[in-house]
Amino acid sequence: MRLLATAALLAATLALPTSAFAGRFTAGVSLGRTQAEVDADQDLDASSTASLWFRVGIGRKFSAELEYGKIATEDNVNQIRSTTLLGRYAVTALRGGTLRPMLLLGFGFDTASTPDEYTHAEFGAALELDVAKDFLVGADFRFGDRVNHTVYDAQPVDGGPAFLAPTYLAAGGYRTGRLYLGVRF
Repeated sequence: MRLLATAALLAATLALPTSAFAGRFTAGVSLGRTQAEVDADQDLDASSTASLWFRVGIGRKFSAELEYGKIATEDNVNQIRSTTLLGRYAVTALRGGTLRPMLLLGFGFDTASTPDEYTHAEFGAALELDVAKDFLVGADFRFGDRVNHTVYDAQPVDGGPAFLAPTYLAAGGYRTGRLYLGVRF
């Protein structure tokens, strides 16, 4: 089911019409940190993130981006994969068009090495700089909310209350900051 949904997101992104200016594709990598609000309240460290992304331009100011990444929990206890479809809107162009502040809106799926499955929605802002004709660097900051869709078969433990297995990716609000590099082709 998850693979089918990812394939549908990718097909929808590639099928969107592009203009001659923004029809260039961009691909890149990103590194960052993410932290759930409940983890921050408990003074737990943020988790590392790494992702690959592919972007297609739609018009002069809008682009759609598909991201596939990994979230590393402490001591790599849990392997979390994240797929996100993200819309980027360039608010304006500064410094002759080489510096672009952007607004972000996205949704996606997260799966863990445990049976947990999540969906998430996020919004944020980015600042992107063209460093050469076909290369760019950027930074973004996002706020989001994650919902756990896993149904546990809870069994009483020693006649006591039902025990639910802990998850390492916390549901609820989160924030993410990333630095990224990309190349246009």
